[in-house]
Amino acid sequence: MNGGRLIAGQICLLTLVALLTAGPVKAQRAGENAVAEADDAFGTVVGSEEIGLYSSSSARGFSPSQAGNLRINGMFFDQATAPNLRIRRGSTIHVGISAQGYPLPAPTGVVDYKLRLPGDRHVTSVVATEGALFSYARHTAEIDTQFPVVEGVLSVGGGLSYKRNTAHQVAVGDEGYDAGLIAHWTPNDSVSVIPFFSYAKTSAVDGDRPRIFVGDNEPPKFRAEDLTSPDWLFFGFRNYNYGLVGSAELANQWKIEFGAFRSESNTPRSFTAFVLNTDSLGQGDYAISQSPPRSNKSTSGELRVSKFFVENARRHTVYVTARARDRASTFGGGELRFFGPVTLGAFPNLAEPQFTTTNPTLTETKQVTGGLAYEGVWKDVGQLSMAVQKSDYKRTRTRDGDAPVEGNTAPWLYNAGGAVYLSSTLAAYASYARGFEELGSAPGNAVNRDEAVPAELTSQIDAGLRYQIRPGLQVVAGVFQIDKPYYGLDPINVFRRLGDIRHRGVEISLAGSVTKELTVVAGTVLLQPRIIDTSVAAGANNLTAIGPIPRLVRVNLQYRPKGVQGLALDAKVESVSSRFLTVDNSRRLPGVITIDAGIRYTTTISNVPVRLRLQGRNLTNANSITPNSSTQIRPFEKRRFEFSVAADF
Repeated sequence: MNGGRLIAGQICLLTLVALLTAGPVKAQRAGENAVAEADDAFGTVVGSEEIGLYSSSSARGFSPSQAGNLRINGMFFDQATAPNLRIRRGSTIHVGISAQGYPLPAPTGVVDYKLRLPGDRHVTSVVATEGALFSYARHTAEIDTQFPVVEGVLSVGGGLSYKRNTAHQVAVGDEGYDAGLIAHWTPNDSVSVIPFFSYAKTSAVDGDRPRIFVGDNEPPKFRAEDLTSPDWLFFGFRNYNYGLVGSAELANQWKIEFGAFRSESNTPRSFTAFVLNTDSLGQGDYAISQSPPRSNKSTSGELRVSKFFVENARRHTVYVTARARDRASTFGGGELRFFGPVTLGAFPNLAEPQFTTTNPTLTETKQVTGGLAYEGVWKDVGQLSMAVQKSDYKRTRTRDGDAPVEGNTAPWLYNAGGAVYLSSTLAAYASYARGFEELGSAPGNAVNRDEAVPAELTSQIDAGLRYQIRPGLQVVAGVFQIDKPYYGLDPINVFRRLGDIRHRGVEISLAGSVTKELTVVAGTVLLQPRIIDTSVAAGANNLTAIGPIPRLVRVNLQYRPKGVQGLALDAKVESVSSRFLTVDNSRRLPGVITIDAGIRYTTTISNVPVRLRLQGRNLTNANSITPNSSTQIRPFEKRRFEFSVAADF
């Protein structure tokens, strides 16, 4: 009840501020609609709405974020933490033919964050979300504004938000604040500069939920709400992102584009709980780790110079690029203590013991990459792209009391791709990319927990077809193969390279307007994740990778009835196939289907665009788990409802 009164007060306050600062009306937050804006089903984020097969943490069975394949407005960005929604309007996942529009595509796809550019009109937006009325205790309040400082030359935007969640998957309860500032300077038609700053603070309110690791048995059935912790078992972080992107069009078809970014994630002294070797009844070994303050900080950027030539129906563009990053991260130094057996749903209320921590290990990564790329487009015939890069990579690891350990490599990277327009509606594409990607960090149950592994050479090949069924409705179907080194836990729980991993798959996307009333964004990916484990003396073992879903189907529908202007009915159906729980295929999880549905109504009240939205998720209350290669399992979220209001003043 107190949470409901708190959020109601925040909504009233934000609305009052918006009314006092209201200017000319132009839709901003009230008009956000991911289904309407998606070009394909591979992954689109608009504001707080996310749809599609892939995300920044999962594409074709791997993580683009871990791989380092992130961009901000097209410029290379080495992420310690993602920019928040005060400055970021959304993102798009580019794979297959859509990735060929980037001068230097990479294996695992490319995630391009789009900044929330302030426009030339004064708009203040208020968004409030309430879940407590429907037994799902999440509350948010957001306010964003934009206004011109010098009309046509300089606009400024920014915002604040507050969130509180007492039904979180990771924390028993958490709360946080976001803030951001952004500006857009266009002194003339040829120059654009966008500086930005974002800050986020999040902390646990009632303790961190334990991480569950399954033993050599069937998994238990549980929900996140069964995982409680003592109040002192907390976590928190403070995140920063700031920098600028810009471009300048010069004479004789020359263009300069640049981006410079700083990304920081800082975690104070924190605790993490584990239940290890959990059996089918939910009984396991309870352990708690305390970690000293840790940080992950990166400075990165890109400078790109391009020149284009037009030759009748052909356009040629040559790019010269330079990318760099300088990252410093700390891990380790914590103490893990065991507290005996425990049962999920019956955690003891332990008194806080005295832990002993040491100085964390420092890992420093410096990388500079230069590249030369070509892109050619022949109208009604096809397109071709090629690139070569040379990267200089240095990694230094410094443990407390030990001499630094350095590693250096300087690989050549290259890619080529092309598309042939077989008709005005049908195109065939193919590409190959050799990349140098980060492969993640050690899981929580590893001896070297949180240690980032070195970057490694990877490769990807894909091909497919794109067919324009009708204007505004297209289908893309492709096949792909990705090869990477495989890192996993060895017999003594050290996270290290054990062999190689290969993902082969088929992906299909259908997106667009079927009729004036019905929009569909539907996709499926069929994945064969295979591991070749070469770490054993007996020879290579062919295993199944745990985590990637062999068959995933996601269908988003949006129907706008003719008779009610502004009304839209939403539905999402997700089908997850059966999947293995162990690499030796001895245990398998059954498939599961989840259904979401919602209603949104967009209207104008006193010249103010307003959107009302009611969403229900996992309406059938399906219960399953998501496993990963470290044997950690996560439960599905239970059925929940949320109501949100957005208004643009």
